[in-house]
Amino acid sequence: FKQPGPGWGLGWEAIMESEAIKFHDPVRSLCISGGTHGNELNGVYMVKHWLKSDSRRREIQRDSFQTHVVLTNLRATEQCVRFTDVDLNRQITPENLFSTEEKGSYPYEIQRARDLYSQFQDGAGEKAVDFWFDLHNTTANTGPFFIMNHTQGPFPLHLASHLRIKFPEIRIMLLTPGHFEKLHFGESEDKEWKQDQAISKFPTGSVSNIGKEGFTLEMGPLPNGILNASMFNLEKDIISGVLDTVDEFNNGKEFEEKEIEVFRFLGVVHYPTDENNEITAMISPDLDGNDWKPLHPGDPLFMAFNGETIVYKEHNVVWPVFINEAAYLHNNIAMAVTRKEKIVVPALKLKATQP
Repeated sequence: FKQPGPGWGLGWEAIMESEAIKFHDPVRSLCISGGTHGNELNGVYMVKHWLKSDSRRREIQRDSFQTHVVLTNLRATEQCVRFTDVDLNRQITPENLFSTEEKGSYPYEIQRARDLYSQFQDGAGEKAVDFWFDLHNTTANTGPFFIMNHTQGPFPLHLASHLRIKFPEIRIMLLTPGHFEKLHFGESEDKEWKQDQAISKFPTGSVSNIGKEGFTLEMGPLPNGILNASMFNLEKDIISGVLDTVDEFNNGKEFEEKEIEVFRFLGVVHYPTDENNEITAMISPDLDGNDWKPLHPGDPLFMAFNGETIVYKEHNVVWPVFINEAAYLHNNIAMAVTRKEKIVVPALKLKATQP
């Protein structure tokens, strides 16, 4: 693997050098969204449940901040599809939000991105939601995990880390904003895995970017278009834990400096293909379903349709995730790969507010 581009390492080490203790404003508004992908139904029906009545919405209200709930991709939810024109979870970008083109000329999801961003602005046109919490499901065997941009401050990481006390199965995945470094299967003589020389931009543009800070909660495995009661209840418990922790912080809870385990996104692995761009292999049965477990050089990676095993030939150990994710097949993406790391998150205290 090549090291990603500029800014990759400018994270917690820089924060620690600049200030031993960080301060954070109280959270005054938080938004929970579901239906960003219309066929990921646990989040869809959780949000619908809260939207139906004030009494149900009290489940997610806390005294120290206002909680909003929104169903993000209305058309896709109605049709129970991931999206209708383009993936909404890639459209929260300056190019889409601040374009001067006529609104009607855009695909539906870009129009919806602009509407959502406008809905949650203040009078000055700035972001009005302090923290955004977007709910997703994956077909991969991931369990629950948070996805967040690594350039955010320590607050989202402290929230996620605190939740792991009660839910130790939760993992934390860090993204580099705006870039997914892609891996390609090179049909060279030795069939080595190579990284594309021109690292392509795969815009994240996630819905959680509508807030000043935020993260995505992924839950898996769950097939598209299916509800699962056990996973639904676990997701509700995790959401309640996040809301309670935010409320405690607003009331003076301090987060101590801590070392936490994260999985830093490195890239995506594509299926091997033929001259017609048809895939020629499947995920190896030795790897399928083993999200978050280390993949070593020489381990089985794919199984060709003729039964041949194709092994992982890179030199570095990686930790795959989103293995065999159904939504990625049309892009010939077999999985994402991450690097497991320990990072130090600085202590965090509530910033004093003016009386």
